[in-house]
Amino acid sequence: MSQETALHMSGFGGNAVLFLVDGERLSGETMDNTDYNRLNLDHVGRVEIVKGASSALYGSNAVGGVVNLISQENLAPWAVNVNSRYNTFGHEWRNGASFSFNTAKWNSQTSFQHTKIDPVDLPKRYSPEEIVAELMKKAQGLPYNEDVLNDDSNISRLYGQKTYNVKERLIWRATDQLTLTGRGGYFFRTSERDTYNYHFNAYSAGLKGRYAWDHGRHLELSYAYDQYDKANYTPDGTRTHDHDYSNRQHVGHALYNHAFGKNTLIVGADYMHDYLTTYQFEDNTSHSQNNIDGYAQFDWNITDQLNLVGSVRYDYFSASSNQAFTGRLAFVYKFPWMTFRANYASGFRAPTLKEMYMYFDMGNMGYMILGNPDLEPERSHNFNLAFERTNRIRNSGFLDGRYNFTLMGYCNIFDKRITTIEGPEVHGMESAIYWNEDGVTVWGIDASIGHIWDCGLSLRFNYSWMKETGHVYYSDFNQPRNHSMTWRLGYEHRFSRHYALDAALSGRNQGKPQSGRTDVDQGYTIWKLMLQHHLKALH
Repeated sequence: MSQETALHMSGFGGNAVLFLVDGERLSGETMDNTDYNRLNLDHVGRVEIVKGASSALYGSNAVGGVVNLISQENLAPWAVNVNSRYNTFGHEWRNGASFSFNTAKWNSQTSFQHTKIDPVDLPKRYSPEEIVAELMKKAQGLPYNEDVLNDDSNISRLYGQKTYNVKERLIWRATDQLTLTGRGGYFFRTSERDTYNYHFNAYSAGLKGRYAWDHGRHLELSYAYDQYDKANYTPDGTRTHDHDYSNRQHVGHALYNHAFGKNTLIVGADYMHDYLTTYQFEDNTSHSQNNIDGYAQFDWNITDQLNLVGSVRYDYFSASSNQAFTGRLAFVYKFPWMTFRANYASGFRAPTLKEMYMYFDMGNMGYMILGNPDLEPERSHNFNLAFERTNRIRNSGFLDGRYNFTLMGYCNIFDKRITTIEGPEVHGMESAIYWNEDGVTVWGIDASIGHIWDCGLSLRFNYSWMKETGHVYYSDFNQPRNHSMTWRLGYEHRFSRHYALDAALSGRNQGKPQSGRTDVDQGYTIWKLMLQHHLKALH
């Protein structure tokens, strides 16, 4: 509908997968997903992905999992990077630049990224001659193909966009124990549509202090601000509404970490003020709510082979007067030849301000979307078992190397899942209203195998199977798939001091969506071949 990116993880949609940047939340959403264009990956040091319910540590929106993008800290005295990428499909340009310096007391990193993608007109599925032939059949009362006549209703244009993303992070090592980190960022995106130009703005800022008494004992205090705005403009530059959409979040955070030998205790608390104003609320009003939470986790290393982790959390949401207790218990045992993991976690997702108060005439099409102030939080019970094996192959000559294998099975049982059902008639118009539904269970298996040979050759293959049972709500733009696979065959070799080659053949296969509709049931496969040449200048 909006041609924005949508994400699924283990059967969960974007509103149940929490995205963090250096541990901080992102405000705003479209079709239940964060604006993923805000995620500049140029200076990401690592990506941490936690599958399954993680509400006990991260709170609401972590029912399905957590993705945390952690910035890379530059250790060189100074560095400058300029990069550019061009893609012929859509004439996509992506240009970036960064500057960083590092001293005994200060570390700074400034980055800028700009992208420009032209719109792409896709070919019609049916030729004009085929459309005329079906029109003739219809006029003569003969059987005809409705899909041919509806070809104009299919998406035939991929809209282009421009983005600007500026970020600054400054670290001050005041003493050996005290470190202060300040950050700020601005993001702008525009997309030209058929009738409107969409503008997206985001502003972020934060300050964090970390004090470490000794190894394994430290305290963190932080404040974060994030704002995400959306506005529509007509082609002549006229704004369609005074305030289309503005979501602002203020977050205060405190965390204490204490190590007892091999064991660790974490205690934390958060306060978040969430404010949303949009013309999609009745009378163009605004709504806000406060979220207060406290949590604790204990990591108990009983032996070198056995580890237990337990977490508990309490959350309170002011707008809906909802509160929730969540917990997690994880068990790890390391055999000589395999690692076994078992995990139980309870999850919850509080209803958003949009889900509670929305009152939207959907594009003046005579169809209303209604919020429900009486919504209850989504709750879930997540169970998973995993087996991991990592080993090294020796004494096999040219193909010496190492391999790893992981197999995980999971089950998520939902209660009060928030979806939409047919609502009451409003001013003579049909409607859909947000509602709590029970009886949804998600089963799945994830398998991964990788092998790296000492000769420079590597292979990785991942497979995922997922099945949902019970009442499940889908739209044409929100389609989890039963089967998916990714793979990568790589080779890297340094031929001399001044030249190295990386080659990779990778791909992805997505199975058919679960909806069962013949007009949207399409799987696809993507292949990608990449060659990278590394040249070092001669001195």
